[in-house]
Amino acid sequence: MQNFQLILLAFSSVLWSARQDGILAVESKSFAEVNRTVKFSLTSRKNQTGHSVTRIIMDKSSMELPDNWNVDIENSFTEFNGIKSVQLLAVFTVPPPVPADYDLFPGIGYYKFHRELAPIFDTASEICFKEGGHLAIINSLAESQVMQLLWRLHPENETYKHNYAFIGIHDRLKEGEFTTIFGKPLISTGFTKWIPANPDNYNNDQNCGSVSRRGLLNDVNCGMAMPFICEYDLSWSQ
Repeated sequence: MQNFQLILLAFSSVLWSARQDGILAVESKSFAEVNRTVKFSLTSRKNQTGHSVTRIIMDKSSMELPDNWNVDIENSFTEFNGIKSVQLLAVFTVPPPVPADYDLFPGIGYYKFHRELAPIFDTASEICFKEGGHLAIINSLAESQVMQLLWRLHPENETYKHNYAFIGIHDRLKEGEFTTIFGKPLISTGFTKWIPANPDNYNNDQNCGSVSRRGLLNDVNCGMAMPFICEYDLSWSQ
């Protein structure tokens, strides 16, 4: 996922015009590169009730402009030697395209079961990332049922005897406190059903998460070769 940060601190990338009639205008400045253009503009004025109103516009043009953008804006205030400052941080997040070989489960997400074994947990995570997704994180009973359906497409037999697949949880930072690969507590996912008597940290070396054929969680050795399941969040495509 691409992140584009616009930090408005000193506005050094724009050209200021003169103040007239209480309106401060900022001339937009373009940054062009082979059919790609980004323009910024800013205006600041006081409205009829005395409120200061600042308007910031970003205009981006490209031959391959993504359809989906997520924008988060944060602000903070500081004061030093009697001078007050305001900082605005805008983060534009562009999701990657949906991988062509991921299967859609309507209302839940896109998934890919990697039958070939990943040698370690980190390799599985890296492969998912390179595909545009991430190791699957189970957020509901419905998503647990998706895991079961994926397993059914790869039944156990004489040549394929695997019963667990890596997913995106671990407790490598603190034993017993499982988090997602994004650093959020497992309990925040909405799904915490483990196979009986687990997690047990067997042999004191099971710090990565997996999902069983029954769609339940299990802790496994991070260095164990096993299948893995990648996910592309449904929200990324909306």
